[in-house]
Amino acid sequence: MLESRLVGAGVNCLVSASEPGKRVSRREYAPPPSSKEVARDPARLREWVTMRRVNRHLKPQPLPQRNGIDAVSFVLPDAANSADDTLGAATVLDYLAARFYPHARPLFEDRFNRGEVRDAEGGTVAPDAPLVGQKIWYYRELGQERPVPFDMPVLYEDEWVLAIDKPHFLPTTPNGSFVAHTALVKLRVRENNPLLIPIHRLDRATAGVVLFAKTPEARAPFQTMFERRALSKTYEAIAAPIAGLGVGESMTVRSRIDNAHGQLQVAQTGVDFLPGDVPPLAPETKAEKRKRRSANRPFTGLNAESKIICLASYPAQDADAGRPSSDVSQNSTGMKKKHVLDVLSNIEGLPSQLAHYRLEPHTGKTHQLRVHLAAAGSPIIGDVIYPEVLPHTETDPELPLQLLARSLSFTHPITGEALTITSKRRLALAPR
Repeated sequence: MLESRLVGAGVNCLVSASEPGKRVSRREYAPPPSSKEVARDPARLREWVTMRRVNRHLKPQPLPQRNGIDAVSFVLPDAANSADDTLGAATVLDYLAARFYPHARPLFEDRFNRGEVRDAEGGTVAPDAPLVGQKIWYYRELGQERPVPFDMPVLYEDEWVLAIDKPHFLPTTPNGSFVAHTALVKLRVRENNPLLIPIHRLDRATAGVVLFAKTPEARAPFQTMFERRALSKTYEAIAAPIAGLGVGESMTVRSRIDNAHGQLQVAQTGVDFLPGDVPPLAPETKAEKRKRRSANRPFTGLNAESKIICLASYPAQDADAGRPSSDVSQNSTGMKKKHVLDVLSNIEGLPSQLAHYRLEPHTGKTHQLRVHLAAAGSPIIGDVIYPEVLPHTETDPELPLQLLARSLSFTHPITGEALTITSKRRLALAPR
């Protein structure tokens, strides 16, 4: 693995020695090989990705990353355009202060004094510059972030991709009140790789396997793999027993899931429960998609499907939270040497009987597994959003959401190698 790290770092650092300032248009690049070409010779895609990384000279950002955090960009209004609201401001500084920090103007004044407000070409923006609809970059003001656990063991790594075992409560990417305390930012600093970027995401409350691409070029074939569902994902969850679903039995849940603007919960309709093994939900064909788009109609069919397999059913007192361990392979919650009864006694409404489930999502909608188990009458233990949103607290709950992204299985889109990456964590309430 050390060799892979060194090889990856070396390739990431390749630039043009003869013309270091040259910028090459994307149009000069050869297109990626087709799927048929890759099937005949998997090395073709590997060669294409490597050559793009060697030859492509990325245009530098106006402001570099700082401690793994990207500068943010913002398009200013145009004072000459009556449709743009300038908030009564005539200059860049006046507008930014009025828009974001009306009671803390010195915050932006300090940024200008440090030369940390730049234009698209990297030039320093003057505080008295007029508003002409220009795009600017600056470093966001970081708030006081709540400390979160961020042990992130590496599960797999090669020249193109890095897989980690994410703990509960650690966000995958900057979002809302968490910026510095996120897996992406911590990894960029730890791995000394500013190009690191997530291929997919897990909810903050969910633990388990997360993949990161080491370069933008490496990300594309992996994202295509996810979009085409050319991989197998398995999760584990702890919830109450589902009525009529015995140990060793399975069921499939299908529904339509839509994000509801401004709401923590997603909107779910058309829920259907199918017992046993059933063929996966057929995706919309290209012909159907063309016909629908030509008629300017949105897709309204079912878009979410999950298979649920009951692995075990057991009394809550037999859960694994009482097992003392400091090893990540035994504990994903940070609870160490704490008796199960101490933990369970603080959980309001915990059912006396629990079930351990294996979950196989065939699609990847927001909160899909959480809403499907809730729809089956067995919300995941520790869920503060489903079936109802619980009051917000300043601290994380002692028991995290009992949902773990256990494994990812796929054919490496660049090397052609068959891979299964498995989390070494255990859910706190899993059976002993």
